[in-house]
Amino acid sequence: MKRSKSTIALNPHLMRAECRANLALLERAARDSIAFGADLRFDDDVWRIQEDAADRRMCQLWFKVDPEGDAPKNVPQRERLREPFATFLKSIIRLAEVAKHKKGKSYTPLLRAGRYLYAQLERRGHDPALLTARDFRQAEAAAPPKSRFTIAQNLFTISEVVRKYRLSEAIFKYKPTTKAPNYDRRRLDVKIDPAKLPSKAALAALPEIARTVTDASDTCMMRAIELLHCAPWRIGELFSLPEHCEIVTSVDGRPLTVADLESGTMPVRYGLRYRPEKSPGLSSDIKWIPSNAVPLVRRALKDLREHTVEARKIAAYMEEHPGRAWLPERFRAQERLSLQDVADVLQCTGKEARHWLRTYRIPVDPAHVVRDEFEAGLSTTRSARAIEKALVASARQLLSGDRTSRRFEIGLLRPVIPVRDLPSWLRMKQIPVRPATIARSDLEALLLSMNKDVSPGFPWKLSECLFVFPKWFFFRKRRSLLPVVCLMDSDQLRFFLTGHESRSVFERHDFKEDDGKPIHVTSHMFRRWLATLALDGEMSAAEVRNWLGQSSDRWLPAYDYRTPDQLGREAREAIGEGFGIGPIAEIARSFKGPRDRDTFLEAVLATAHVTEYGMCARDWLSSPCVRHGACAACEKQLIRKGDAQHRESIARNLRENRILLARADAEAEEGQRGAGNHARHLAREIAALEATIAVHDDPSIPDGSYVQLDLPALIAEAEAAT
Repeated sequence: MKRSKSTIALNPHLMRAECRANLALLERAARDSIAFGADLRFDDDVWRIQEDAADRRMCQLWFKVDPEGDAPKNVPQRERLREPFATFLKSIIRLAEVAKHKKGKSYTPLLRAGRYLYAQLERRGHDPALLTARDFRQAEAAAPPKSRFTIAQNLFTISEVVRKYRLSEAIFKYKPTTKAPNYDRRRLDVKIDPAKLPSKAALAALPEIARTVTDASDTCMMRAIELLHCAPWRIGELFSLPEHCEIVTSVDGRPLTVADLESGTMPVRYGLRYRPEKSPGLSSDIKWIPSNAVPLVRRALKDLREHTVEARKIAAYMEEHPGRAWLPERFRAQERLSLQDVADVLQCTGKEARHWLRTYRIPVDPAHVVRDEFEAGLSTTRSARAIEKALVASARQLLSGDRTSRRFEIGLLRPVIPVRDLPSWLRMKQIPVRPATIARSDLEALLLSMNKDVSPGFPWKLSECLFVFPKWFFFRKRRSLLPVVCLMDSDQLRFFLTGHESRSVFERHDFKEDDGKPIHVTSHMFRRWLATLALDGEMSAAEVRNWLGQSSDRWLPAYDYRTPDQLGREAREAIGEGFGIGPIAEIARSFKGPRDRDTFLEAVLATAHVTEYGMCARDWLSSPCVRHGACAACEKQLIRKGDAQHRESIARNLRENRILLARADAEAEEGQRGAGNHARHLAREIAALEATIAVHDDPSIPDGSYVQLDLPALIAEAEAAT
């Protein structure tokens, strides 16, 4: 198992012989660091780390113990990690960030491994200076089997820090014993899961829904889904598109304008500028759109711009006036706002506004009367009723008993003047009632705290983004909160497609699967679907990888959901066009008529299955695999020239088989029974693997060709050599 060296930003030459002094140096260096932000509160139980993302996602690292048995899994209610272990673990994480910047959530496995180690020190006061190799081994054994390898790797990282910087009294070297799981994806054994692609019912329902929706929030959601149909977006990349994202160039790469696209006088390339999520070195890139999808993209962009123009103006106002929240213009100069003013800002009723202020604990200056105005209005006539005179007398008694107050709240006057409608009684007396108000600065401070700006390093401002909406815009039962704007997020789209405490868009429009079950679609299904369509078309694996925005071919199989019939058709077309070498290709070329050739290829290549080394041409419906998945030296094996992942698997298996052959030869020389047969079998496998490597490395064979080895000649040569 290959393990990276422990790297934290601390000079090991500063360490001393006494481990506790070294722990103090570690803590001091971590506290003096500004990793995760200079405002990080080191001693808190939870670190809230700002992720470098468009929607300013927050990562939380909880320095709490794991729950035991059936204990509640609510993290805030768990017991905190005790000192001095908590400081020890925090210091390692923060100094590791100084050494190499990573996303905050990348430290979650390290924190989890630390919790298992923490449990081993319970009887020793959780003192990291008393750590031993046995503690690490027991922590590894305590981890659940599914995550034990990951926990062991991170325990090894902690142990290397302890050893390198002499943080423990014991001198030890911990070596994990958990073996790495086999991550190789043997596509021969993996069945295509249709549930990972949008169903035919879903693909048929979405255009109908897009045509009939009228609500603004539903329209914007459907336009986002239409964009997912046009290019294989990661959902975060889509939602961080800038408003001015359209890129138009000529076929040879010259920059053009949208007017050139609309004129239709020349062939153009059309793409959308975006910020790649998994390419930190790129501030922006271009996602090229197929020509047939350009009208759909342009309609989606037009509708989204119309529905988000006000939200962008609000974001622009806050960017131009730092420290100020957006309010309607008539309220911006007022120092205090009435409850009706707040209701107008929130677009709700006065009762809802009062409840909202109480929920967010904004101090409200209650309705009141001024003393001088109150005193001047307390007069009666001789003909007034006795009850009226009694009310005025009670009010005057209140004034005489309190000569210092300059104002009296309506709530305090109610017991003194017991009438059904006190404000009406005061107005009848021509006593002005000052309404309840709040400080505008308090309201703006709350609204500012609710706004979510883009990350500081993001290539464009929030006001320049396309998917900017007011808070609650997608809540069907609430009005939008205009002063609070943020980017659309994946949860909103997920709830729209799958439902969450409400019906999904398919249920609302009465669409179901053919068998009557509810339609289930996620945003990532469209990315897999487009990649599968591209691979089944004329795009090469390298082109699809570039379109997906993947850095390597390693993850491409996760997006290849072509069926055996589609793979067989691809192989037949390639061989029929002359991109084939071997017995099947030679027989196909011997037919003079294309109809006879196609009939032959249909018979021998009805279906195909991806294997670890290439493609299997065996029709499994008519005959099972006689080699039980040992594909290296099989006559049904087709090598697809230029597939980097297949070549890597072949090279790895070739190295392993050579090692096994050397051992088998040694055992045969010692006279062990069966070793000679095993050695001959390995020699045949190695000969086939070496020939397969030679095909991939042969520059005279075009990439994409299907090559079938002459296995009888190879096996005869291998047996002669043994």
